[in-house]
Amino acid sequence: MNDHSESTILVTGATGKVGRRLTDRLLRDGHRVRPVSRSTTVPFDWFDRTTWDAALEGVSAAYLIAPDQPFAAEEFAAAAERSGVRRLVAQSGRRIHLVSEAAGVGPEAIGMHAAQNAVQGSGLEWTVLQPNNFNQNFSEGDYLELLRAGELALPLAGVTEPFIDVEDIAAVAAAVLTEDGHHGRVYELTGPESLGLAEAVETMSKASGKPMSFRADDPEEHDRVLRSAGVPDELVAFLNVMYRLMREGAIADVADGVERVLGRPAVTFADWAERAAKEGAWN
Repeated sequence: MNDHSESTILVTGATGKVGRRLTDRLLRDGHRVRPVSRSTTVPFDWFDRTTWDAALEGVSAAYLIAPDQPFAAEEFAAAAERSGVRRLVAQSGRRIHLVSEAAGVGPEAIGMHAAQNAVQGSGLEWTVLQPNNFNQNFSEGDYLELLRAGELALPLAGVTEPFIDVEDIAAVAAAVLTEDGHHGRVYELTGPESLGLAEAVETMSKASGKPMSFRADDPEEHDRVLRSAGVPDELVAFLNVMYRLMREGAIADVADGVERVLGRPAVTFADWAERAAKEGAWN
C-alpha cells in the first residue's frame, strides 16, 4: 500500500469535517484520491446502490464515514471486495456498542456501528477509528451559533470530555489508509485531556476574546427545547442516549490512539482553540 503511484483512495463523506481534511492531506502527500458525496462529480449515495460501482472502480483503499441511518453495510463491503478494494477503514464512534446497547437496538440500526461490523467481517484488511466528540463541533458545527450568541446550554452537568481535533483524526486516517501495520486494529481517538464543558467554553472565550459561558441544562427541559425547535424525534432520541452516556462517564477517559498511530501526542484543546480563533471561528 505504500506504493501509491497507480492506486486510488476513496474518501466518503468528502464534504464533511473529517472528509475534506483527509482529502486535502492525502492530495498533499501525493496520493490519488476520489472524494465522494451526493454532490461530487462521481456521485455517491449510501442508499443508492447504483452509485457504488463507479465510486469503487480502481480503488485500493476506502475510508467509510457512514450515515446515521441504517444502510446496507455488509452489501457495500462485499461490493468493495468485488471491485478489488484491499483495505477498508471505518470511522465509527467511540465505544459505539454502548450507544446501541443504551438505545436498545442492534448494530444494524445505527449506521456507523453497522459499518464498523461490516468492515471487521469483510475479510479485507481493515481498521476502525473511534473518535470522541470533535473540537470542531464548537467552531463549525452544531454549537457555533450558540457560542457566538454567548451561551452554550447542554444537559451535561459535571461531564468531562476528551474532545479531539479533527485534524488529528484526518492525520490518523491518512496513516492507516496508506501505511501497513494497522490491520485488525480498533483505535480510540481522543484529545490529551478530559475537560469539563465550562472549562472548554472558557478556553474558547479566552482564545477568541469573545464572552462565552456554559449552562448545564436539565435533561428533560433540553429535550423539550430540541423538540420545540423542530429537531426530528429520531435525532433527539439519539442525542439523549449520547448525553446520558456522557453523564455516566462512559467516554470521559483519555485514549492513546493518536499517539500509537502518529508517534506524537494529540493536539490540546487550548492549542486548537488558539488556532481556531486566529482563523476567525467565533467572529
